[in-house]
Formats: sequence, structure tokens, C-alpha cells
Amino acid sequence: MNERNGTRKKSRYVDLSAQELPRLLLRLAIPSVIGLSINALQQALNAIFVGSLGAQAIAAVSMTMPIIILLGAVGEGIGVGTASFISRHLGAGNELEASRGASTALALAAPIGVIMTIAMLVTLRGIFVALGASPTILPIALDYATILLPGSTLMLLNIVSGFIARAEGNTRFSMWTMLTAFILNALLDPIFIFLLGLGVRGAALATLISQIAAISLYIAYFTKRLGTVLVSISQVSLRVDRIRQLALIGAPATTTSILASLAGMFLYGAAARFGDDFIAAVGIAVRILTIGALPITGFCIGSQAVLGFGWGARDFARVMKVAKFMLFITVALSFAYSVAVMLFVWPFGQVVQR
Repeated sequence: MNERNGTRKKSRYVDLSAQELPRLLLRLAIPSVIGLSINALQQALNAIFVGSLGAQAIAAVSMTMPIIILLGAVGEGIGVGTASFISRHLGAGNELEASRGASTALALAAPIGVIMTIAMLVTLRGIFVALGASPTILPIALDYATILLPGSTLMLLNIVSGFIARAEGNTRFSMWTMLTAFILNALLDPIFIFLLGLGVRGAALATLISQIAAISLYIAYFTKRLGTVLVSISQVSLRVDRIRQLALIGAPATTTSILASLAGMFLYGAAARFGDDFIAAVGIAVRILTIGALPITGFCIGSQAVLGFGWGARDFARVMKVAKFMLFITVALSFAYSVAVMLFVWPFGQVVQR
């Protein structure tokens, strides 16, 4: 009986030491690409629904994006550091240390999310004014952000949980979780925005509920031990050296995302001088770029588990092979999407505006 259970449990995961690298990487990366592409489609779908409310509505929602990116940057930094920590220790055969890293990361993400949410809500009006929100956009942006921001802690926990599942090689669960959240958001958007007449507040509420659904799935994933690592309060360890490892590895990802968020803030601030329509146009352009960037990011995130596992196992030749294959795929994807944007950006922009 135990042997059968062990075989069934083992078959649930991808063997990170498998020798067929291209097949292994694609098996891990494709669910991550699909998952983050779904995330991009969710943003595009929200833009289409909100865009039907007018240029001021989409401009107000777009001005909230840099704030969300800033919050997500923290979650991404914690997640990248955690995923590296987990995959390296799994490669070294130390599941206990991997479990401690995962549990500690989630324990840190929750209070960080609460503190950042409170800080943002207190200064929200000043942030939008600094971004150049006009008197017509400001109340709409405040309506949207004040409903969405309380879910920031859930967003951080979802991001970190997704990184933990992918670091174990279970990228499919993360994909299905994102797909579930997307479908729920797509169903609730028209109901809240149009049927109940909530406008942009309805869009924010739909997103918030989808975040609740996603974290519920991750809670079930961890409590039912569907993953390799054990996530529980008993595994939390606030040792300085462990936290330092999580923070230092994730710091570059956090810094990059924060700079992107600041660049977005400056961009919206510059567009605000020309009117609401310009802010809406910038918001559409940013979403188009995001749609192309997320699948590439998804491929890299999905492949990270193999890199970390190889590094932990001290198989550096394997690490180099993985890095070269990733570079080839990401360059090809970037080129293909650039061509697609140049060919189809005008009709896509027209659809979003409607």
C-alpha cells in the first residue's frame, strides 16, 4: 500500500533530473507560459470591459497599474528568491530546508502585504495627484484602487505560492489556478460592471474575488500536501541567514520591477499633461507590451526549477545547457511578438477602445 502511494505521489511531479532537457524544459515552461498569458489576457479583458465605460474610466484604471506593479514587484522578489532556494535544496536532496524556506517566505509575505496596503491607502490620493490625475479621473481612480488594494496581501501570497509550486516542478497546478481565477474574473466583470451598475468598482471587485479564489486553491494545495515541500507554521524559521538568502536572490527581480513601476508612473505623469485620452492610450500600449512580456517571463520562471535543481546537484554543465536553450527560446519569442505587434497593434487598439 505504501509503495503504491509513493509511486502515485512521485508520478504527480516532473523529474527535474531528467536527461532530455528540451522536453523537460518545455514540459515545465509551457504551463507557466500559459498561466502568465492568462494573466495578460485577464488584464486585456478588464481593459475591454472598462474601456466600454469611456476613456476616463480606462485612464483611471491604467493609472492604478504602476501601484499594482510596485506591489507585485515585492511578491515577485520574494517568489524568485524562494523558488531558487527551494529548487537548489531539492537538488541537494534537502527537502526539510526547502520546506523551511517556503514556509518562511509565506510568513514574511503576509505582513509585508498588509503594511504596504495600509501605506498605499493612506497616501493614495496624493499618489494619483502626483501622477497627474485630472479632477475627472481622480474620483474614478480612487473608487477602483480603494477596492482593489485591500486584496494586495492576497496578491503577494498568490505570487509567492505560485513560485513555490513551480519550484517543485508542479507548474500545471499554478496554471490551473490562474485559469480558474481568469474564468471567474471574466464571468464576474460584466455582472458587476454592467448588470449591477458598479462601473470600475465592479471591475475591482471581480479581480478581488478572483484573488480570493486563487489563494483558496493554494491553501488546499499546501494543506493536502499535494506538493513536495511541507508548508506549515511549524516550518517557519526566521533565521537571519535563511532570510538573507531569500532576499538577496530576489532583490534583482524586485529592483527591476520597481524601476518598471516608477517608469510607468513617470510615463503616465507625462501623458497627463495632454489630457485623459492620452493617459488611456498609454494604458492600452502598456497592456499590449505586457501581453508579450508575460509569456517570455513565464518560460523563464518555468525553467528556473531545472536551473536551481542542477545548481544544487552541482551539475554545472547541465546548468549551462539549460541557460543556452532558454536564451534561444526567449529571443525567438521576443522577435515573433515584435512582428505580431507591428502587424496587428492598430486593430487590437481599436477593439480595446470600444
